[in-house]
Amino acid sequence: MYSCNDRVSYSRIDKDGLLGVSSVVDAMQDCCLFHSEDVGHSAMLLREKDRAWLVSSWHVVFLRRPKMGEVFTVHTWPYQFRGVFGCRNFLMETPEKEVLAYADSKWFYFNSATGQPVRVDEEEKEAYPTEPPYDMDYASRKVFCPEQLELQGSIAVCQNYLDTNNHVNNGQYVRLAANFLPVDYEVAELRAEFRLAAKMGDTLYVRTAQEKDCFYVVLTDENETPYYISEFKSRH
Repeated sequence: MYSCNDRVSYSRIDKDGLLGVSSVVDAMQDCCLFHSEDVGHSAMLLREKDRAWLVSSWHVVFLRRPKMGEVFTVHTWPYQFRGVFGCRNFLMETPEKEVLAYADSKWFYFNSATGQPVRVDEEEKEAYPTEPPYDMDYASRKVFCPEQLELQGSIAVCQNYLDTNNHVNNGQYVRLAANFLPVDYEVAELRAEFRLAAKMGDTLYVRTAQEKDCFYVVLTDENETPYYISEFKSRH
């Protein structure tokens, strides 16, 4: 298990003074990347050999989002490698061990020279000893949403959305999608599926739907082919 201590800063809170939904995902992603740095398999080093880990899906359960100034710790560990995929859990808790959020995530190993997924090599597996999976409900990495979606607008991909893979970073998708949630929509769970990697110059068309206690945000190309699909489950 790898752990990262953190504190809620003003730049990451929402209007209620709580760590934003997308900022929770960012904190988990940051912990994962620090893990890679500290075991000598950083994203920058992987890039030198035309490799990268790209996220396929997130499933985050929010019990309580910490407030401005609050200290918290994020723990992360891989629990499975199979073929091109790696699976990783996250746990966010207070110093008193109150669980704030937990998550499952699925990633795939990518050959940036060929543009194709590739089997995880043994050196990469050895850098991350697996541990038992967290006790949670494990959902499919596929997110199924209503067929009837309402077009809300479009977003041009600019360089500020890109990461070192020259793709829109997964945290940016979550942030953009969360902007279209109804006002005061309290998120209990987030499931996100990443289909295509949007690049500089692409246009994301935002489509939404609401069904029972779930709100869906889908980002597509002009032909309605999804880049990203998300399901936000309400607490109420």
